[in-house]
Amino acid sequence: MLLHKALPETERTDDENTSARKEVKVAVLASRALTRIALRTVMAQSSGVEIVAEATTPFQLQHAVAVKRPQALLLDDADPAWDTAEVLRGLRENAGRRVGVVILADAGALDDALTYLCDGADGVVLNDDAPAEVATAIRAVAAGHAVVPPPLARRLVDLVGVRRPAMPDQDQMAALTAREQEIFDLVIKGMSNQEVAQTLVLSERTIKFHVSNLLRK
Repeated sequence: MLLHKALPETERTDDENTSARKEVKVAVLASRALTRIALRTVMAQSSGVEIVAEATTPFQLQHAVAVKRPQALLLDDADPAWDTAEVLRGLRENAGRRVGVVILADAGALDDALTYLCDGADGVVLNDDAPAEVATAIRAVAAGHAVVPPPLARRLVDLVGVRRPAMPDQDQMAALTAREQEIFDLVIKGMSNQEVAQTLVLSERTIKFHVSNLLRK
């Protein structure tokens, strides 16, 4: 996982130590009891995080966000009870404030994880990561940072054009709509979503939607 190294406790200032002790409130979305129990155990063994709500449906999660006011959300992507992308879009449309979102994803579903980042997730933790990585990611997104595992970071670097991705073949290009072609051409030049939106006079949300479709193709 890509995060800066924290200072040893003895090297921190008093303000930093106070901040480190402040617990981040977390709401969990997982319908399976075993998953919730495992996450509860991990959080109990981790400093600086506290589960304040456990939801088994997206509706319950929306209610928990409004009532418990967590600083971070943890969504189990492997759960078949919902479409994670739809849950993310619903959260962003209804949230009246910023809440960090971490997706617990399968290592074999990196393309899906990229889509989730486009849909508003702030971090991704893989199922086979060390349990402590979950708490680390939650603390990071609550502080306004983004967290991605190294394999996903490589995909992101390619996508934004720092390292130009391989050009699709003719069949793949033919499958793109005219708008997707426009956006693809700008993305491979290294433009951010915001820059593409300004160039095409579209909302950034619309650009994210098209980029998600491009990733699926």
